Amino acid sequence: MPVTFTIHGPFDVPTKPKKIKGGTTTIRQLGDVGAFLWKEKNFSKYADKKGCYVFVNAVTRGSTPIYVGRTNKTFKNECFATAKKAMLNDFLAEASKTGLKVYFIVLEHRKDCFEEIDLCETLLIQKCKKANPNLLNVRKLAEKFTIKSFHGNTSRANGDVTEFKKCLNIK
Repeated sequence: MPVTFTIHGPFDVPTKPKKIKGGTTTIRQLGDVGAFLWKEKNFSKYADKKGCYVFVNAVTRGSTPIYVGRTNKTFKNECFATAKKAMLNDFLAEASKTGLKVYFIVLEHRKDCFEEIDLCETLLIQKCKKANPNLLNVRKLAEKFTIKSFHGNTSRANGDVTEFKKCLNIK
């Protein structure tokens, strides 16, 4: 039986203004992302779950993925770890418009599925990298293989590829 993940979100991640440069400039920084956040209705359901998560910047014209992560323990222990908070704060300080949100891609099985969570993260990084070439992830960015005109390669499909895609019901 295949391992199943379900997507939940997006959920607003609290941010707050912070004055810098002697109080003349204001940037956004993460708000309270500690224990209090995980007691909030939207987050409490997922606090003790595991799987992958995607931080996105949601502004007026849609959302852009900015970071993909995974946890084999719990979202509560991983999503806002010190290194993640520093990375997200750096992003918020640099971005001109921000609306930080998070999606949880939740493992639906109770047993440990380390390999499947890793594969899910790799897939999400590849998909998000296509949507945002400036993704903050530093690992798993390179595709391991391509199939010309079919996977990981944008060259125009020839007749053979077109027929193969039809056979697989791929547009």
